[in-house]
Amino acid sequence: MPDLNGVAKKTKGRQKIEMKKMRNESNLRVTFSKRRTRVFKKASELATLCGVDVVVIMFSPGNRVFSFGSPSVDSVVQRYKTQGPPPLLTLDLNKVHSTVDEVELHTHLHYLSNQIAIEKKRTKDLNHLAKAAEDQFWWARPIESMTDSQLDKYKMLEEFKRQLKEKRGNLNL
Repeated sequence: MPDLNGVAKKTKGRQKIEMKKMRNESNLRVTFSKRRTRVFKKASELATLCGVDVVVIMFSPGNRVFSFGSPSVDSVVQRYKTQGPPPLLTLDLNKVHSTVDEVELHTHLHYLSNQIAIEKKRTKDLNHLAKAAEDQFWWARPIESMTDSQLDKYKMLEEFKRQLKEKRGNLNL
């Protein structure tokens, strides 16, 4: 795609990346390492610019613990322990309603509705597969749930098994 000067770009530039867990373990570890550094840097900037105490604790994909604290992790955690968590906020619903982005809520509702539809279809498909497996392996079901024709077939199978055992016993003598 040419830019304003008529020269074609060599790269695609910054693109939006879909937010989902990475499947490649090696890429996941590298990305975690790079982003961990950026998060710690931002926490440091926040502490410096705003004069606040900050603690960031992360568990890596390899279950290693990484932490950053300003002034230190221990001092901030100790302060949190002594003060306790902040009290629950009491919200004025009129103020909240005026600040909520309705388009964003509608988009999220649409996403959740789609997810529910997908899960309902998946449940229906799984039930269909379970029913097919149950029909295919009717002899594995409890005898009480078998139909009359299935019971007759089951009796025939049991008789056949008994006869096979007898023949094996006669061959081994």
